[in-house]
Amino acid sequence: MIDIERRGIILKRLEEQHIVKVSDLSKELFIGEATIRRDLAKLEKAGYLKRIYGGAVHRDKIDRELPADVRRYENTEKKQAIASYASELISDNQIISIDSSTTCFFLAEVIKEYQNLTILTHSQPLIKELQYSSANLYCSGGLLSKHTFSYGGEFARNFFSSFYADLSFISCKGISIIHGITLAYDEEASLRKIMLQHSNKRILLCDSTKFDKISTSRLFGFELIDILVTDTKPSQEWITYLQSENVQLICPGNIPTLP
Repeated sequence: MIDIERRGIILKRLEEQHIVKVSDLSKELFIGEATIRRDLAKLEKAGYLKRIYGGAVHRDKIDRELPADVRRYENTEKKQAIASYASELISDNQIISIDSSTTCFFLAEVIKEYQNLTILTHSQPLIKELQYSSANLYCSGGLLSKHTFSYGGEFARNFFSSFYADLSFISCKGISIIHGITLAYDEEASLRKIMLQHSNKRILLCDSTKFDKISTSRLFGFELIDILVTDTKPSQEWITYLQSENVQLICPGNIPTLP
């Protein structure tokens, strides 16, 4: 098989699956993994895909990562609607961990009315937003990302490992029935996983533009998620899938009576 033929098959698999693995392509095409990696490198240079560890993702399926202060103004109405639904899950006196996503920032704007909350976060903007509220604020510290205005690294991971929250709120870059929940960076994924593992109720805030999208770092499937909050009723395929994963869906037309 000539090079152009092989790369055509790789692109076809990307269109079908949105993500490919070097090992799978090597077996399918009966060629060494080193050759597949060279093919992926050339296709990435041509702008067709983005290489990730062990494979590649279709360019059209990657959510571009903009600075946090820019992303805050993307899909504002969707994020506000999600924050409104999600705030109904909160009660006074709870311990809540919240990630550094711009979607969760909108949650901070609407929970100021609650009394005696304890907030655990690694987000500078969220701490600033809540500084005059009645909430007790704990910020992780650690290595500051100037791109997301949030803290990471071992210090931040140890911080979240030392607490146990009533609720954890996180967001993501994309969700896929096949590939699960994905984020832009490995560091973000590991930190959010710790937050969810140290929480009684795990809530994913995800606007409708992120459905059937994938990014570069897989967080996990839906096994660590109890509730998905979104701004638009998803497809029946998604509704059926979430039911099969025992994930409660909160969206317009499906807002339960909450205690």
